[in-house]
Amino acid sequence: MKSAMDVKVNVKPVFSNVVHSAIWEGPCRVGEEETLSPTYESRAGHEEFRIWSQKIKKNLDAFANVLEPVYLEYDENFFVSDDQLKEIAPEPSEVDLFLITYRVPGIERLGRPVSMINCGPTPIDLVSFYRDIGLDAYMAHDFKEYNSLLRLLQVKKAIANTKLLVLTAGEQFPVSVNSSNPDLYSLSLKYGIRSARRSFREVFTYMETQKDMLQAERAEAIYNGATGSNIGVEYIRRDLSYYDAVVKMMETLGCNAFTTACKELCASRLPMRNKCTPCLTHSLLRDKRIPTACEEDINVWMAIMVFMYLTKRAPFMGNPSLVHAGMRPVEDLGMTRMVFGPEEGFDEEMLEIRHAVPPTQMLGYDAAPMPYELGHFTYAGWGTKLQVNMGEVAERIVTIGRFDRHSDKLLIAKGEIAGCSYREIECSPAIYCRIQGGARSFRHALADGGYGHHLAVVYGDWSNELEKLAKIVGFKLELHR
Repeated sequence: MKSAMDVKVNVKPVFSNVVHSAIWEGPCRVGEEETLSPTYESRAGHEEFRIWSQKIKKNLDAFANVLEPVYLEYDENFFVSDDQLKEIAPEPSEVDLFLITYRVPGIERLGRPVSMINCGPTPIDLVSFYRDIGLDAYMAHDFKEYNSLLRLLQVKKAIANTKLLVLTAGEQFPVSVNSSNPDLYSLSLKYGIRSARRSFREVFTYMETQKDMLQAERAEAIYNGATGSNIGVEYIRRDLSYYDAVVKMMETLGCNAFTTACKELCASRLPMRNKCTPCLTHSLLRDKRIPTACEEDINVWMAIMVFMYLTKRAPFMGNPSLVHAGMRPVEDLGMTRMVFGPEEGFDEEMLEIRHAVPPTQMLGYDAAPMPYELGHFTYAGWGTKLQVNMGEVAERIVTIGRFDRHSDKLLIAKGEIAGCSYREIECSPAIYCRIQGGARSFRHALADGGYGHHLAVVYGDWSNELEKLAKIVGFKLELHR
């Protein structure tokens, strides 16, 4: 199964060169006769094109796939023929972004975004014109700025290459997330996100047909990789059976993202019958760069996807609760063990974010996995969950967010992890965050703004990057202060 994050932006460099039909000087043209001749201008243009092409290929980073550069000439009539436009891009749909050096009259007819790297007045003029007529257009002053643009465009393309598997009870929205976006088709219209909606019961049929002789070995590997465990290997294998069935469904339906109903799934008693929960599946898939969300919650899934694609880090998600000052997580909040932070509680109000789905690649897909313990979700001892101490790292600043019910707006807040605790059963770990602007105010913003409850959490302060991304992808960003 291929992650949408593997896509690259196809950049088509186009070097345009005005070759005048004769030698003359005037208010927009000066020079010696030799340099004004058509022969000289053409020869100089070809040399500049060679140097420019090499520079482009050398300086564009890994987010771009540089298509073969094209050299284009036209004269003082500033006319580019249909045949020339066809030479620029025989298949325009293969081009995500044109990179031009100067005006290419008529390039807007190809309907593809246009960009320039230029410190002069031309890109200001052209970008203004193209945007006003409805064409996406961008300018950058240097390669550093341009590569930052490509990174954001790569996120936009990844979003448009995402197909979500929704395992549902068939209701318009899940009973545990009334605020979840009920209109999956709107995601296709707005962002290009496709979806496949199937009954959550189907996955258990897949479980019956999946035969993986290495499942027991994989369960042993997960068990042996943990720093501690209170769940048996056989129960881990049962959760891997569910995971394998989900992966098979995704591959069959061409999906690369996942969510499932939870309360409805629980009520069916199928998890109890099969001794499994979806928790481990969410953790494992996010570690493989597949955005997932619990409880068929589309709003938080959107935030997880955007955070993952932008930061190249695996997000955590959980329920947000207000913790009053002075409350002790172990004694007062029902947690089993405080693994980071003050045992006696906090001297200020905190936002607790708690669920059983932490991935291990939260510090980055190019970083070492975070250590984990293994726990069980149920009193009976089954239902594998990872326990990751999210406070036991140098990086404590996080970005927290959620989309609204129409997937038009993203509310984010900057947080600082001040504590982390585990619970022997049910949802955990829990993190305790100081929230910029206050936890109480943030909870009001979630309710008043039509956002809802589950939150996505990613390490780092990404507010500036998200503000730029919002303009490119087309959603509104609300920053809680």
